[in-house]
Amino acid sequence: MKYMASISRTFLSSESRHVYNLSRGLGRSSTTILVRSSIPSGSRRYGTVRQGYVPWLRKRAGSVRIAGTSKRWLSDAPSQDGTNEHSDSIVSMSSPYVRLPDDNTIEITRPDRGTPIVLDRHWLRDACDCSICVDPDSGQKNFGTCDVPTELPIQNISDTEDGGIEVVWDRDFLTPDKHVSRYSADTIYRRLDPAVPVTIWDKATFEQSHLTIDYSEWMAGEGGFISGLHRLCTHGLVFLRNVPPSEESVISIANQIGDLQETFYGRTWDVRSKPNAENIAYTSSFLGLHQDLMYLQQAPRIQILHCLENTCEGGDSIFSDGRRAREILKQVRQGWKTAFGFLTKRPIKYEYNKNGHHYEAKRTIITFGSSSVSWSPPFQASQQSIRRNQNSSVFHRRWLMAATKFKELLEGEQWVYQYKMQPGDCVLFDNLRVLHGRKQFDAASGSRWLKGAYISDDVYQSKILRLSSQLMELVEPGTDQAVLIAEKAKHFIAKYGIQDITTRTKTLPEEDSAKSGAIDGE
Repeated sequence: MKYMASISRTFLSSESRHVYNLSRGLGRSSTTILVRSSIPSGSRRYGTVRQGYVPWLRKRAGSVRIAGTSKRWLSDAPSQDGTNEHSDSIVSMSSPYVRLPDDNTIEITRPDRGTPIVLDRHWLRDACDCSICVDPDSGQKNFGTCDVPTELPIQNISDTEDGGIEVVWDRDFLTPDKHVSRYSADTIYRRLDPAVPVTIWDKATFEQSHLTIDYSEWMAGEGGFISGLHRLCTHGLVFLRNVPPSEESVISIANQIGDLQETFYGRTWDVRSKPNAENIAYTSSFLGLHQDLMYLQQAPRIQILHCLENTCEGGDSIFSDGRRAREILKQVRQGWKTAFGFLTKRPIKYEYNKNGHHYEAKRTIITFGSSSVSWSPPFQASQQSIRRNQNSSVFHRRWLMAATKFKELLEGEQWVYQYKMQPGDCVLFDNLRVLHGRKQFDAASGSRWLKGAYISDDVYQSKILRLSSQLMELVEPGTDQAVLIAEKAKHFIAKYGIQDITTRTKTLPEEDSAKSGAIDGE
């Protein structure tokens, strides 16, 4: 039987780097076509990759191969008689820990690492950060993920001194002939975005593990600062002591993490009782647990409060872990129509409309794919959107029951840590996780003055990423965050006798349940 393939001149003259396979039926035999191309020396294009071209390397000859498959997509260079015979023996497998289970993956098994890991070849080739793949000046990649072929023959795999591997890619798409990629043990065995494990807490837990860092240690930026930042990651709440009585101290403390987030309140702001206050925080009244600036699209991530004066009777600060409330609901849920599910379905509008400023944002109390929560009753808009039908009423009542339970898991005495800040104290907390408030105080009995500042999520995350290796050194090896959080949540459920929180009202038709919580116009 004869086989014929038609290839357009446009294709043959193109600089595309995709791999095309011309196979005879479903067999293993295939044809390899080599297309030579010359890259103009004056080009500085950084978009879609072109064979043989790296921006800082001048004119080079490139090639496009249409390669067939081999048994394990190892090197399938032509044999001496010119045919494409595919044989695993052509590969020099220097590592005794690596095997190729199929055409798409490699498997690494090391006695000291426990369970074998499987890595996709495409992911591995895309992850190469050598000076050819990543511009050493800008730090930007010289190709896109979709530019990497899906069929990637390997010439050799060997071990590196740090426990990683070195892969020699055969007929690479980016460089002529072969390409050498080295992957550290961290790249292979750990997450590329390691996260410091979170510790969810109740009042007793935080009192036992209360950590206070001296201002001088924080400002030194070494061990004390790393410990404080680590506690901010794990508990979302950390205290400093011996802070100088200066209005500028809060700026110095914040700048150890990064630039301040300026809002319409200013770069910094004062929490003091005053008449006709534009914010309830600027009164002496009780201020319930809440999160700041939920009416902004980009609410602050870290809030800093430095106590300059506090001689009033009352005025204790209160804190509660919203992540703990979230995780408890997650553990007791039974199906979608439970508290956890309902709190992910209805967006609440938060609003500020005073003194020429009008901001609003909509947030669900719990968001899938995020560990943060949104709870700020003082700043909820009075009129929330709702559909005008019976199913919507049923949905609202179920949501209300779930929200009430969430409130109980925040405000119960066993959950709330209470502390009266003294002059020289400073508290830093995760505004997207830890809720804060204040007990009522008698303004006539003395003075109470806190200086505040915010740090954005981007700035905070940047600091965490830059110091991730030092922060991870404080994490016990083998710690599994998901297991750790789930076990702690179950501990609290058993400790406080929390029962299942199924929302028991009359049945809502299944086909309308998703729609009933939607607001008008959506």
